[in-house]
Amino acid sequence: MTDHADTPHAVKIVAVTGAGRGIGRALCEGLARRGYTVAALARQLPLDWEAPGVHAFEVDVADAAMCTEVFGAVAARLGPVDALVANAAVYRKGWFLDQSPEDFGAHFLINVLGVANAIRPVLPGMLERNCGRIVAIGSQADMNPFPSSVAYAASKGGLHPLVKGIAGEVDHTRYPNVLINELFPGVVKTRMSPAGTPPERVLDYVLPLIEAPSGGPHGQAFKMDKVVYPGESWKAALKRVVLGRGR
Repeated sequence: MTDHADTPHAVKIVAVTGAGRGIGRALCEGLARRGYTVAALARQLPLDWEAPGVHAFEVDVADAAMCTEVFGAVAARLGPVDALVANAAVYRKGWFLDQSPEDFGAHFLINVLGVANAIRPVLPGMLERNCGRIVAIGSQADMNPFPSSVAYAASKGGLHPLVKGIAGEVDHTRYPNVLINELFPGVVKTRMSPAGTPPERVLDYVLPLIEAPSGGPHGQAFKMDKVVYPGESWKAALKRVVLGRGR
């Protein structure tokens, strides 16, 4: 087990949203086993963990004011959040014409605005300490939306510019130890999908981003452990390859 507490300017306290089940719960348990202090955030409590090092907090990420309040409570109880895994998401299958506007909009409230609401309370402290990691759990569902998943695909497509844009506003030269990235874990077996890899495997892709050294990857998207470029045109891809950037 790594002793993170003895490492200066290292990640010690990790907050995970959408921690009630699936990927979020598996990440909390795995991170705690690795010696991190984990704030598990979910809409419904109790969270019945037995794992030491996991502390449960109730929050609705769609509520910006509540996020500010709860992340303040996390800092007061555990200390400042060094890393955030923005995992909370909703996936309600339904054909576009059959979904109510409210149900359709809920995907954006949670999958996009919920990520922004979780980042906003923790990023200022990360910049002040020049120590922070933000990993947004994304999806490439927007690249080829399946029938009955338009709301989910469209909302996940909106996450790419949000994460890249926030990262772009952080001066990587001035704050080399604040790293913000998006992760596509692939198809994972959860309540959202009956098939895929076990949610415990996602830790293998999250850890390298949390434990990346100062000056590490920033403003990038990863599909598992490979850098990808969502929405990149073929001309931009050709230019990148010719110039030898981002390989």
